[in-house]
Amino acid sequence: MDAPDKLVASGPPRTPRANIPAEDPDGAAAPRRGRRLPYSSADDRTLAHRPPAPAAGDPGSPPPSGIRLGPEIPAEPEAVASPGDPPVHQPGPEPAYQPVTEPAHPQDSGPPQEPVERIGRPPGGRPARPDVLVAIGPPRSGDGSRHRRLTPPRRFGPGRLVFPIVVTIVLLVAAGLGVAAVNWARTPQSAGLRLAAGDGQSGDAAFAAPGLPGNGSSQVLNAIASVGSTVVAVGSDTTSTLPRPLFLVSTDGGRDWDLGRVAGPAGYEAGAGAVGRVVGGGGRWLAVGTDVSSWAGQAARGMWVSADGRAWTAVDPEGLAAFGGQDRITDVARTTAGFVAVGSAALKNGTIGPVAWTSPDGKTWTRAGEIGTPDKVRGMRAVVARGDQVVALADPGPGDPGSVILRSADGGRTWSGTAATLAGVQPEPGALATGGDGFVLVPLRQRSAAGEVTVYCSPEGTRWSECGTIGGLGSEGTGVRGLASSSAGVAAVVESAWETYAVYTGADGRKWAKTANLGEIPGTLRGLTITDAGLVVAGGDKRGAGDVENLPVLMTAGDGEDTRSVPLGSVAGLSHLARDTADVAVSGGAFVAVGSANGDAAIWTSGNNGANWTDARLSALLGGRGRQALTSVAHGPKGWLAVGSTMTDPAVTRPLLVTSSDGRSWKAGPEFEVPAGHFLVAPRLVAAGPKGYVLAGDDRSATGVVPALWFSPDLKRFTRVPATGMPAGGAGVRLAAVTATPSGFMAVGGSGGADLETGVVWVSSDGLRWTPASRVIPDGARSAGLRQVVATGSGVVAIGTAVTDEGVRPFSVVSADNGAHWEYGTLPADETAVVLDLVAAGGGLVAVGSHGPAGEGDSAAWISEDGLAWTRQALTQDGLGGAGTQWLGAVAVSGTRVLAIGRSTGYADDHLTIWRSSLTAGSR
Repeated sequence: MDAPDKLVASGPPRTPRANIPAEDPDGAAAPRRGRRLPYSSADDRTLAHRPPAPAAGDPGSPPPSGIRLGPEIPAEPEAVASPGDPPVHQPGPEPAYQPVTEPAHPQDSGPPQEPVERIGRPPGGRPARPDVLVAIGPPRSGDGSRHRRLTPPRRFGPGRLVFPIVVTIVLLVAAGLGVAAVNWARTPQSAGLRLAAGDGQSGDAAFAAPGLPGNGSSQVLNAIASVGSTVVAVGSDTTSTLPRPLFLVSTDGGRDWDLGRVAGPAGYEAGAGAVGRVVGGGGRWLAVGTDVSSWAGQAARGMWVSADGRAWTAVDPEGLAAFGGQDRITDVARTTAGFVAVGSAALKNGTIGPVAWTSPDGKTWTRAGEIGTPDKVRGMRAVVARGDQVVALADPGPGDPGSVILRSADGGRTWSGTAATLAGVQPEPGALATGGDGFVLVPLRQRSAAGEVTVYCSPEGTRWSECGTIGGLGSEGTGVRGLASSSAGVAAVVESAWETYAVYTGADGRKWAKTANLGEIPGTLRGLTITDAGLVVAGGDKRGAGDVENLPVLMTAGDGEDTRSVPLGSVAGLSHLARDTADVAVSGGAFVAVGSANGDAAIWTSGNNGANWTDARLSALLGGRGRQALTSVAHGPKGWLAVGSTMTDPAVTRPLLVTSSDGRSWKAGPEFEVPAGHFLVAPRLVAAGPKGYVLAGDDRSATGVVPALWFSPDLKRFTRVPATGMPAGGAGVRLAAVTATPSGFMAVGGSGGADLETGVVWVSSDGLRWTPASRVIPDGARSAGLRQVVATGSGVVAIGTAVTDEGVRPFSVVSADNGAHWEYGTLPADETAVVLDLVAAGGGLVAVGSHGPAGEGDSAAWISEDGLAWTRQALTQDGLGGAGTQWLGAVAVSGTRVLAIGRSTGYADDHLTIWRSSLTAGSR
């Protein structure tokens, strides 16, 4: 997912990112209804959301195009949905879309309104004209069963004197065609499906968040490191649906802090966003993620490098070939030669073994040779280095207590065949440090009944002995939470009582003294460093104002100085609202969007073609303890159904269903029975058709993850599809989309890892018994999975993502016999591209997603009349393109109106976007 260090992109330079000021979802134009601004205290964060008003008569004001930053789009007459509305994505006979003209000087009626502000100008070189249409001509010739390949060019014959004449004729024809192209851009086309460039707007104010305490953010700090006067704290930000790495940096010894800069995607695909460990020295810094999803592939393994601790670049996945799909990094250390990482690997016999990797620069890695045997040592947990002398802690073999201590004398490339064992010591990252003339080990979260922790020392890492004690801990404290060292000595952060912390320091690990009380913190401190000047910096997280809000915590303590809490509310770009619009559907001209806001599930409705939105204030239904989210919505014969998940406690996630007859009044759906031992059971998708509703999602337990399917004919009775009702019980399959077909239902997805995925198609006549259809993989693709599917009047169209020699590209498949046979097509894409939603419309299909390299993709749309021949619409408005990542993730069509919702995001900002356009079919 992430870009490499010093990533070089082809093509012209990109324009600067649009300056999108942070908006207040509870702004002046939004209904208050008892809202209050979060974080009113000085020590916590405050959202400053009011966009500045443009100066009157400013000659530099942008042209009247691009994304508006007002709370409203010009209003259109509101349509009222009724229980008898047609199903979602089935456009009705509505008048053609007429763009709304804004008056240059609004009449002075009612309360004054802030002037509309547009976000910058379109990216350089791109027109921003809503009247420019993209046309599709007649379908391509040929059977379309394979990817089309260009035929080799013919060679000229011996008549070379003809060539200058031909060139002259071609130039004259080209000039004529150029004039025709200009005229085409200004006049309607005579044939084909046409999609207008449309209009964009910021969705921050349109999709208002409930007036709950806090902002629903979720941020933690996991580790801290210091080199000289530079201190870096790392962790994760899971406030939005896309986990992001979190870097906080101080270059003046811990006094002032800023958000680090990260080059790499904050993209639409799930990737590694959590930083677990960080280390630096000698002009090189390395941060690594300690978890990785095998489904997302090698690109999801989080690893970042920096030369100064401030600007970080994601490591190119091509440099991570030494890491296997099931490998896990647990700790890293800086050596004289570079870096060493340790962790665990899944062996061929199914057991877990130790593994280590080395790198000179953090960008390219080499796997170390054999390290012990599984009967003696398993995963490696912690590592520390003095020069190239490396010591690591590992799990012992089955049945053995304590820790195995491993050593390397060459920076981690080779490891000693003999190892010492410390009984009663549990291996944990952060338990090792250097001190004095050797190494120091302090067991974490272990203490005696008397409130003491034994400290161990070793001059070379081979022979260990008890050398000191950290004592005086209360009976409610868990003990030492982290260890760090520098030229100033060794420091330990200790939980001395329940959520009460203190700092103990010593010169060499033998004698310890309490040097600072950090006080009571409603959370956990786990990261620690001590600078060469003797300043201790501790970090972690605490509970915020809302029931799901989690805030990062940084504290500093100098020798003889008062403990200082770092005011992270003043760090620009750190605070942002938890909000997501996951899906949108339409019926009878009424749009319904679902997602989450402030940690609770959210529903928004619009009766005037997506111009203005109202949030359904259903606190009793969608609120409560735990984090909630709705991920999919559909309209069927019995009304609306929205599905998602709710956390009943921090370790258990359950299904969330809400229903409505009109899209405005909602009620809770039936509760699903969840088997014991299944800690995550949640529907992610819903499709509706004449036979009823099908839900698809995940079921996670200790034995793994399997797809989950449910069927309901009437929104009252929901039946879980048993394992016997799915091909092979669903093993190894992840479903990505479902749709209703004339013969029943179809579900698509993929099987296998991200690097060897194959498209999977399941079909069902009744929603309860599913059978496999033909598998899908295009010619020339190393890996391909299906991501979207929709039924049309002539069959079924699915779109997937293929990994080819040219990169990640979208492709389409069409079936007229319910998946028995497929015809392949391609979607135009010059760079990495992905389709995130697909809808059938009158006369064709509309697909939306992103086009461009990871971390720099722009919103994109494609249209097709038959599902095989596609034309890509480049979206030019600011907020839909430019620096950072933009994408459209959900689309719905009502008559000729096209509405898509997406996101514009970078490392330090995040905004919802709305795109409205019109789709028309030309005459033939």
